[in-house]
Amino acid sequence: SSGINAEWPLRPGEIFCRIHQRIEIDMLADNLNMEPAEAEKWVVNMIRLAHLDAKIDSKNGYVVMGGTSVPVYQKLIDKTKDLHLKANSCCQKIDKKLTLGI
Repeated sequence: SSGINAEWPLRPGEIFCRIHQRIEIDMLADNLNMEPAEAEKWVVNMIRLAHLDAKIDSKNGYVVMGGTSVPVYQKLIDKTKDLHLKANSCCQKIDKKLTLGI
């Protein structure tokens, strides 16, 4: 089956996994229109690409999320904290070029 791989981006799956502590693979497979083994492979790929702290309990059929991830808002703050300095530097360079007529 073509399943959800081509149709459903990893981002919603990542968000779903970050919200829930434990996800049943069979339930996920039903929602993704996949066989459980295919859904498990999809989850493995998503965990790898999204750098999630998660483990798959194949014996019991669950994805178990770790609780030590950095909150999304903190990631945003970390990635943008020097943005104003970079923007100011760019503005100064543009202003200098305009002043010199380059």
